Amino acid sequence: MKTVVLALLLGLPAIAAATPPPGTHGQPAPAPDPMKRFVWRDEAAGYTFVAPPRWAGKVRAVPLESAELAQSGATSGVCFMAGSKTLLVLLATDESRMQALTAAGGSELSRHGERVVAVKMVEDGGELALTNEELASAVQWDGGASGSIAR
Repeated sequence: MKTVVLALLLGLPAIAAATPPPGTHGQPAPAPDPMKRFVWRDEAAGYTFVAPPRWAGKVRAVPLESAELAQSGATSGVCFMAGSKTLLVLLATDESRMQALTAAGGSELSRHGERVVAVKMVEDGGELALTNEELASAVQWDGGASGSIAR
């Protein structure tokens, strides 16, 4: 009798482990659907530009050439394009060169310490155009919050 009880007690965990709990059936969870995002990083200026999901797959970033940067007074810059249409241009520089950026038609978008990002709206972007709120929160500085301005 003790042998039968001992065999049942030892065999019970093995039987319980062999059958999955109700509802799981041992199937893996479905893979999450990745959220599409548009992110562009400017290592030299120390910020990341995050656009709304409607830009993903439709807009591409084209870094500006040194001649274009010299003309505007910026140290780095990028042009965001949808097809052949330019949506906006971001120019980054330090505070001492900010006057040249504003003279070239840029307006200050965000500032962090001595670093400044200016924006030039080029054309009507239609459905891809950014609202003022989206544009204000698009620049995320290294070590700062989204759209933060430190003066």
